Amino acid sequence: MREIKFRAYIRDEGRLLNVNLIDFDDEYVRVWDEYGENEEEWFLKDCELMQYTGLKDMYGRDIYEGDVVEFEVSLIRTKAEVKYSRNQFIVSMNSVMPRSLDLYLVKIIGNKFENPELLGVEE
Repeated sequence: MREIKFRAYIRDEGRLLNVNLIDFDDEYVRVWDEYGENEEEWFLKDCELMQYTGLKDMYGRDIYEGDVVEFEVSLIRTKAEVKYSRNQFIVSMNSVMPRSLDLYLVKIIGNKFENPELLGVEE
């Protein structure tokens, strides 16, 4: 069975936290603090949720939507954001057609929130 888990980017605080519970009826998310010790609650509207892809990078780290990964395509090192599209997690490389994430051996180098410069985005 595929492991389903999420993390949340808290927009106002600029923090990326692991999700413990999502309550869609009352529209809040419960997250662990940075140390995995205390729980906090945030409204869903104040968070950006990212789902775990079920895949790990070359160092065994969990890959989530919004991660920026580096990998090799035709002997060229490239980087791209992990996205969900058409029932699969993909990497979209500039003008190249998006490809399934599971086709590559990738290394997480950051995420779109804390490291927008990796994607050529200015803050």
